[in-house]
Amino acid sequence: MRKALARVWWVGLTGLGLLLGACQATVPVAPAVPVVGSTPGGPFVAEAQALFDGCVPVPSSATSRTYRCGGLSVWLDELTDVTEAQAVQQGHARVRARLGLRLTEVTGELPLAGQPHPSLRFSKCADLKGAEPCRAGGYLTAVTPSAGRVRQLGCVARDNARADLGRCLELFAYLSTKGNPEGDVLSPTSLITPPFLPWRVLGVPEGCQLAASTTRTGRIRCDASTFSWSLFRPVQPGTSQVERWHDQSVEELRDALPGASPVELVDCYLEGQATRCARFTAPSPDGGGDVVVWTGGVDRQGQGLFAACSFPARAFPFPASCNGVFAPR
Repeated sequence: MRKALARVWWVGLTGLGLLLGACQATVPVAPAVPVVGSTPGGPFVAEAQALFDGCVPVPSSATSRTYRCGGLSVWLDELTDVTEAQAVQQGHARVRARLGLRLTEVTGELPLAGQPHPSLRFSKCADLKGAEPCRAGGYLTAVTPSAGRVRQLGCVARDNARADLGRCLELFAYLSTKGNPEGDVLSPTSLITPPFLPWRVLGVPEGCQLAASTTRTGRIRCDASTFSWSLFRPVQPGTSQVERWHDQSVEELRDALPGASPVELVDCYLEGQATRCARFTAPSPDGGGDVVVWTGGVDRQGQGLFAACSFPARAFPFPASCNGVFAPR
């Protein structure tokens, strides 16, 4: 059962169908995210800027988004053909895959968008009575923004910190009514194909799936590897914007992979630019050996790029799904 639950999260986080004629394709023009309406962490619409200040987007799927906001992670997933209760149940499996089975859980309701909605309050503590110290805690809920569509909301706060739990509920209040704070429509029909970086088209190897693709973020998922990227434009000169963005993204990836090793910094090239990459390993949920995760972030002519690629540790060098973005040095 533990392995089955782990796959729920792994498929959502880790998991280009035709080889594309990328060399001949024309790169679509990606509109820059204006300074007004964006934060040092990510591109958000103007009305979400203050609330999501310091949050960074971590690519998820065509229907979902995950944001790392300091010590907490919040996500939303636009679902169809499910009830609110079923959406909470699906989110429950995701939380258990991330935190394990031994959780303190309390069911109830949260008042969102003027109505009560089914919710789950959970915590991961040293004992099941909820006593300190706690590794994490958070909430799950679901709302119905329109007929036939249910929006699952989840939030995990490191150490079960009261301030972060309060922010979870503040973010829920926005997400329940406004949806994606980046303004993108979360739907499989909104995938941009072929996927691209502003300076080149990316490929999707045969047998792989384009799980997310916008002008700013994307994920290519294969049976044994996953490649994801996100962009931030413009980078504020003279700041540690890219470093903060990278560090929070790495924290989210590690927290989502139980048993992840400490991060190792290694020399690398990212899109041909010399930098330092973060590398760590984590057990594969199917028992097939460890996977290795490479991540990196660079300022490329005023455009911040974060990229991550995970694949079986035994498969090094980088598989085709990584699109040649990473190279050792």
